[in-house]
Amino acid sequence: MLSQIIVNIQALSERGLKSLVVFDLDSTLFDVSPRLERILLDFAASPLNQKKFPEQVALLKNIKTLRTDWGIQGALQRAGLDGHHPEFQEAIRIYWQKNFFSNHYLQFDDLYEGALEFVLALEKAGAELAYLTGRDVERMGVGSAEILRQWDFPLHEKATLVLKPHRSMDDAQFKTDWFIEADKKGYEKIYFFENEPVNLVHLSQFCPHVEMIFFESTHAGKAQPPEALPRIMNFLLNQKES
Repeated sequence: MLSQIIVNIQALSERGLKSLVVFDLDSTLFDVSPRLERILLDFAASPLNQKKFPEQVALLKNIKTLRTDWGIQGALQRAGLDGHHPEFQEAIRIYWQKNFFSNHYLQFDDLYEGALEFVLALEKAGAELAYLTGRDVERMGVGSAEILRQWDFPLHEKATLVLKPHRSMDDAQFKTDWFIEADKKGYEKIYFFENEPVNLVHLSQFCPHVEMIFFESTHAGKAQPPEALPRIMNFLLNQKES
């Protein structure tokens, strides 16, 4: 399927027609589980937290996150932290939220297999690109741009980073509104890679012509993706569609 998208875009480009490929960042292009793990380990390394929560921090020191983790609860439960210590739970939740949604830990993210190569192939074929994320400008704008450049992702006039202007904005509505505006720019074909079903369900109601591909990594569990959508777990060009 991914190879066919490249072929389709190349054919459109040869006819002088515009195409757009849009990617979410967290849990779509980037595996955020190393970021989660680093934040938890840094919480455990704090002398203040060691003094205040000695038993819990002892369990955190060897914590491991999984690619399937959404948030921190799964990793905490596997470490034996069962949620029966509300003061600790609240302290680590605040620490996680402050640091996960910031520029400072983005360097720990990893790429899903084939992500960079696929994006570069799309650019070479003639697609315009957009990184459309629920991250907001204030907390994550600078770091998001820096990390894309460090990984050598295209970032220029026809490969743009789009963040929420304010953290309070609803992700699904923000992304749908953006696609509605993109529709006015004369694209013959628009593709969207996204891991969060809530966003896909919402978008399908307003922009059904956008070809959506569900990236099957992890999500909030607030909705299920439309059944008809193709699903991928990496961006390797030789994989089969599920």
